[in-house]
Amino acid sequence: MPWGKQLLTWCLFPSLIIVVAVVFPWTQSTQGVWYDWGGANRGAGRRVGVANGVFPAGCKWRDVQHDGAEKEFWAVEGYEYWDEVRQRWTSKRPPGCIVQGFAGSEGWATKRLGSPRTEVDCTVTHCIYKNLWYNNGRFFLLVDGPDAVEGWQMTRNQDLNVLHVDNATAFVDNLEWRVVTNDTLLFDFVYFLHPTAIGHWGEMMFPLFSILKREPQFQWPPAQFVLLHLKKVHLLEWARAVIATTLGVLPSRALPPLMMQQEVDSVWDQILSPLEGFGQREWVCFERALVVRDMFLGGERTFLSQEDARAFRSMIYAQYGLPPPTKRSVPRLITFQRKRANRRVVNEEQLISLLKEYGQVQVVEFNASTPFEEQLRTMAATGVFISVHTSNLANAPFLQPGSAVIEILQRNWIWDNLDRSFQIQTAKMGDIHHYAWRARFRNQTIYINKRDGERFGDWEPLQCSTEDCVEAHTNVDVIVNLDEFRALLDNRLPLVFGGASLDEAALLWPPIE
Repeated sequence: MPWGKQLLTWCLFPSLIIVVAVVFPWTQSTQGVWYDWGGANRGAGRRVGVANGVFPAGCKWRDVQHDGAEKEFWAVEGYEYWDEVRQRWTSKRPPGCIVQGFAGSEGWATKRLGSPRTEVDCTVTHCIYKNLWYNNGRFFLLVDGPDAVEGWQMTRNQDLNVLHVDNATAFVDNLEWRVVTNDTLLFDFVYFLHPTAIGHWGEMMFPLFSILKREPQFQWPPAQFVLLHLKKVHLLEWARAVIATTLGVLPSRALPPLMMQQEVDSVWDQILSPLEGFGQREWVCFERALVVRDMFLGGERTFLSQEDARAFRSMIYAQYGLPPPTKRSVPRLITFQRKRANRRVVNEEQLISLLKEYGQVQVVEFNASTPFEEQLRTMAATGVFISVHTSNLANAPFLQPGSAVIEILQRNWIWDNLDRSFQIQTAKMGDIHHYAWRARFRNQTIYINKRDGERFGDWEPLQCSTEDCVEAHTNVDVIVNLDEFRALLDNRLPLVFGGASLDEAALLWPPIE
């Protein structure tokens, strides 16, 4: 059995695993946890990002910007890479950051691939492609013979084109091409316009974990993985930790080699940018590639079983040498997650005063540079986790068994089950309570952009299904009805703190009106 598939057994016995612990410095304010991006890494006229957590072997980086520039995630100015030999940061990209494959040659395809034509084996959750071809930002099925084949949508953002030729071998012999051998995971981050929204990583990685665990024909971890449409600056420590766990990477081990597209300024040009390490016109053949069906193409948005969900939770704690979550008396520690930019609770001070009537309250603020170990430790200690609907609720599935989530939903937030995206994930754990309070009225919503309020303020929930309306309701602040919130706390918290089961403490999801 491959060592990656032994991980599920090993994580049950953490005492058998030797974990190298790394202590990360951070600063803490009296109002919660807040991390200064760059911090001690500031240099003359520039600032650099943090480089915590797991990276691909031989490819550790940090992003660089000049002082005074706004940190905008589509406009990173460059990277520094860690030189393991000289033990210092350098602007030179090491070989470990570039996967170039092997040069193809006449006759080589027949020896290695049998035939360079594409073969596809699909299930309801994923497809495995043999000889998947790529050129200049596009993927191709190489088809020969008399029968016509139609292409299809490989992922939400990526069409699969058909390249129909008379003879596949003869066609390839006239190309400049390279082959990426063995098993490659091909991953398209579907919400590429929101690259730092970590909540969407779970929607993709959680079902992928279940697929890789069950797919006997595919290597786990894969030989390499391709991440489309994003930049290295978007791979926050949180995302890299989740990727490592999904791919079956053992604690203290490196990620498999990473393949990304060449970085350009425009998000739209990034989609069609060629892969790093390859020429713009050069063809690339992936010997075997697995592509998961995303939720827009009939896929799932969470784990395929409760067993997988709980195994993942234990494994991600093991990545940081932390004890696996276990059933315990639910602590009366209420963690309130604050937001600064949008979806803020306007009457936050009054809400926190209310929460203090039910237990000890801590306020946290997680941002892009918050060490993930600190986020996990917060989840491990929390009894009740309260937050507006935001990407950092992606930590909710990592709560201890018996804990509870109380989610504050902004008004008109129902399209495509967006309001239940995190509840779907915690429900799969089978041991985390999840409740919500929903803003239902116009006077409970503050539109940060006045124009959004003028356009959509009077729309009813079922009307708010357009892209503009949905985006407008990500950019709002919320006024919580404290009487309704108190009633919710009075109704559910005695059951949560008393150790009631999910069935005993269940509550219907709040209606839209």
